[in-house]
Amino acid sequence: IANLTEKLAKKSWFGNFINLEKEEQIFVVIRDKPLSSIKADIVHAFLSIPSLSHSVVSQMSFRAEYKSTAGPTVFQKPVKFQVDITYTESTAATKENGIYSVTFTLLSGPSRRFKRVVETIQAQLLSTHDQPGVQQLSGEYKSPRPKPHDPSHACL
Repeated sequence: IANLTEKLAKKSWFGNFINLEKEEQIFVVIRDKPLSSIKADIVHAFLSIPSLSHSVVSQMSFRAEYKSTAGPTVFQKPVKFQVDITYTESTAATKENGIYSVTFTLLSGPSRRFKRVVETIQAQLLSTHDQPGVQQLSGEYKSPRPKPHDPSHACL
């Protein structure tokens, strides 16, 4: 029955208002980058998004809230989420430049808007890397954008 309710809620216009009690998380894996740079990139991404405020929870955690300024504010629920950085053990890696997982967890607000905000932050996190070691946990590989003057990436 819970699965049926979830499907109906997704199809229904009221699905936006029904809390399905499912924790939503997005993971980004970053390797060969110092923790200080990862934290700086996250804070820089926060500061570059208008209407997003953040606070430091601990050395490895942030809380953020995004309030949309578009449309009537009566219908705009803010998106609240937490960002946690965790060190993933690896025999070949040192803690300075090891493998880190950045976890974005939706605390409250619309899931769709949460995904859009996190995609914006991810794009900035991933674009600051020129090495192939950055990927999403889902297995999607994010390759660096080809440089326009690079003949090996010329369009046919």
